[in-house]
Amino acid sequence: MSSIQFNKIMLWNEEGIGVIAINNGPENALSLDVIMQLTTALTVANNDNGINWVVITGTGGSFFTVGIPWDSITPDYASIKELVRGIKALVSVIAVMDKPVITILNGSAMGLGMELALVSDLVIAPPDVYMCYPEGIVGIPMPLGAKVILERMPRYKAIDVLTGSPLAITEAANYGIVHIINRENLFGDAKNIIKGLRLQPPIRHQLVDWVKAGINAIDSLYLDAVVSTLMDQGRRNELLKAVKNARLKCVSKYKGT
Repeated sequence: MSSIQFNKIMLWNEEGIGVIAINNGPENALSLDVIMQLTTALTVANNDNGINWVVITGTGGSFFTVGIPWDSITPDYASIKELVRGIKALVSVIAVMDKPVITILNGSAMGLGMELALVSDLVIAPPDVYMCYPEGIVGIPMPLGAKVILERMPRYKAIDVLTGSPLAITEAANYGIVHIINRENLFGDAKNIIKGLRLQPPIRHQLVDWVKAGINAIDSLYLDAVVSTLMDQGRRNELLKAVKNARLKCVSKYKGT
């Protein structure tokens, strides 16, 4: 394992599984710094011969991540472009990795966190969490994960989810989007499932070809929508309000510590 130091994520080898855990406060927000650390950790894990599978998860039980902390993003083109470039680099690394990438939702996945889960090869979650995309309320599209939602769910329900309505993980499981296991032994049971995955690189690459094909949308559709939202004070305030409300609606029902 690399000696690279991280301060907002944790990275370790658990019986051949490279575990990358977001560890950025109780909400695990995906600041640009966290996005860059995740990108580096994924690259390190992919290059480590002792790792056969890669897991993205988070600390705590309320949120896998609330996504991008929009209130901390400076509303100017250069700052927004830097953020979007970081998101594109993160997703691009996931798309070219040789090893299976599995997301274990320790808590609810919001915004970019929902996107990360949907571009993984497999999502494993307990029944008490949600997926939420509050950015859709103000017209910021989900550039990659929308394909999964639109292909798996009835059109009306898909539109509802892509425009901000919470998606209970139990409902997501009904559409084959996630695999549910009990909270009591979440990581242990997930580990057994992961070790049963025999995804050699050619098949793994086949699974994520659609991600590669959609990455350019981050530079166009997504960037334009974020710029037009953050650089308009009224729309920016609407976004911040939508995200704040989503935190209350989407927080995991898990009451453990």
